[in-house]
Amino acid sequence: MTIHPRGPGEPDTIGRYRVIGALDAEVGFRSLLAAGPDDSLVVVRQAEAELLDEPEFRIRLRHSAVAAMRVSGAANTTVIDVDADADKPWLASVFVPGVRLDRAVAEHGPLPVPAVRALAAALASALRTVHAAGLVHQRLRADSVLLARDSGRLGEIGITPVAGPPTTGSVTALGTPDYLAPEQALGLTITPAADMFALGSVLAFAASGRAPFTAPSVPYILFNIAQREPDLSGVPEPLYELIAACLRKDPAARPTPGQMLEYLGGPPSAPAPWPAPVLDDIGRQQDQVSALLAALPPVVAPVAPPARPLPEVLAGFGQRALDTGRRVARSGLHRWRAATPEIRRALAGGLAALLLVVVGLTYWATRPASEPPPVTGLTLAQLRQTDACAWLGEAIGDAVPVAPAPLAADTWKLDQSPSWGCFATSNRTSLSLELGTEDMYLTPNQHVVDGVPIIDGSAAACTRAIASPGAEGPAGIVITLSPPSGVKGCDGIDYIAANIARSLSSAPRVEHQESSLALVEPCTLLDRDLVAAKIGRLPPAPTIADAHTCQWNGSVQLSVKLVSKSRYTSGTELVTISVDGFRLYVDQPTSTKAMCTRAYLIPQSETETVEVSVHGAEGMREDYCAIAGEILRSAAEKLANR
Repeated sequence: MTIHPRGPGEPDTIGRYRVIGALDAEVGFRSLLAAGPDDSLVVVRQAEAELLDEPEFRIRLRHSAVAAMRVSGAANTTVIDVDADADKPWLASVFVPGVRLDRAVAEHGPLPVPAVRALAAALASALRTVHAAGLVHQRLRADSVLLARDSGRLGEIGITPVAGPPTTGSVTALGTPDYLAPEQALGLTITPAADMFALGSVLAFAASGRAPFTAPSVPYILFNIAQREPDLSGVPEPLYELIAACLRKDPAARPTPGQMLEYLGGPPSAPAPWPAPVLDDIGRQQDQVSALLAALPPVVAPVAPPARPLPEVLAGFGQRALDTGRRVARSGLHRWRAATPEIRRALAGGLAALLLVVVGLTYWATRPASEPPPVTGLTLAQLRQTDACAWLGEAIGDAVPVAPAPLAADTWKLDQSPSWGCFATSNRTSLSLELGTEDMYLTPNQHVVDGVPIIDGSAAACTRAIASPGAEGPAGIVITLSPPSGVKGCDGIDYIAANIARSLSSAPRVEHQESSLALVEPCTLLDRDLVAAKIGRLPPAPTIADAHTCQWNGSVQLSVKLVSKSRYTSGTELVTISVDGFRLYVDQPTSTKAMCTRAYLIPQSETETVEVSVHGAEGMREDYCAIAGEILRSAAEKLANR
């Protein structure tokens, strides 16, 4: 989505949200970027006048928003607020930086095969959640799909109950008809299978740049959808079977979201393999949003001033008492000289007590204010030295309060993850603690534990994060809880997150060997000039994806990743090559020709590995393998010279 300056006619506030910019218009809605009371960013969608002419619009909007609030999941946009009774009804959802699919394809061309597969997995995962809530989306289109940094996202506008009547709005109200299902075009009963048909059309557009039923006029498009076979001539062969199955005329013959995820190998993994220009667009939008938020004037609320700390109160009182004591001492000296011996003895006791009080208050009034600031996050360098499993074990405490019953500390099994994090399991419940992991995919909702802001996403998300300080903020501590299948809710995640937050200053350190990759800043292993010579012009700085990954975006995407254990260098079916005596481990070619990875096993370690990956256009794998090998060799030489 594109962020535009707030126009002169835009409202300053909508509900409890302050408007700071305008976004791309949607059919029937004006979209605005706004900040909540806690400065979290939201998208406020305000209904246009033509929708208000429909008698039941306000009722449908309220029901749609309430339904959307029931839907969770990383690939769904979270609705958090609605006012259907306002003069201009609106609803608010969490803002996620990203590029609309229709804009991405229009500006940068069709997505490569790996990106389309990742998008398919994300949208199938989102639809599975929608359908599990008893809903049908009905508005899945190229302009309602967002390419965020971590994954594809599905917009929420237009969700209606499965049991409700077929949509009766006009094609204009529905938006472009290119992504309708035959049953929608013919006015028949809508089922979840209609969303799968729309998904097939969206994926065909993403892969080829052309909707499969497009035509010069709306009636012609609707005729094609209802009667003709889709035009998939521009769809790459590896994607043809997947897309064609979704576009079957018979709703019962289309795959379900779960079947599609099984075909694709499971839910998407982050980060998504978007082309470098798309990632650059997302990065620029994130910078723009940060600038808008930084320029937002603070809200001056009529609240009572906070209570002053006791030392500060005593210091102020002490200064006044000190001045008074000096005056009393001068007066007492005159009296001393004129007093009898008996009176002098009485005055001596009083002056001694007064002297003790003055000395004490002088200390409080004059001591330096050298209290260290509170710890609210750990730097990536600190996280590289932290023992994740020891820390998670401490956070578990006596028992984790999960449903249906707490899990005692001695039931948890802890194992180190490949990125030097920790993975714990107990009775089909799992916990993970990753240190220095990118947390941009989380929404900005926060709560505070002992002064530490915890990014908590939506109420239904079982993930919490604590950002690193300063410029390293996009990467931090990420805690995830996965309950057993069939168990709803995230009981226990806030207990673990709070214990981690309270122990930031005492996080256990691990005694790594000086040669361990765990301590290495990955970007120091890449020679900028060499990288630029291989992948073209580079941005001013690399992307710090996490504590152990560094990424450069040029004409292609190049990343170096340091892991404690790699699938390329461990196991039984390993493939190695030797280039001028330098031994490299290679990945197995897959159906895609758009990516290549080369790995280097550290000689003094049995498992620690450097991985270099190059990802770009389809059909260039051999070129990418040559680049990855040369960059990896340069990185290995830098390691040897450390």
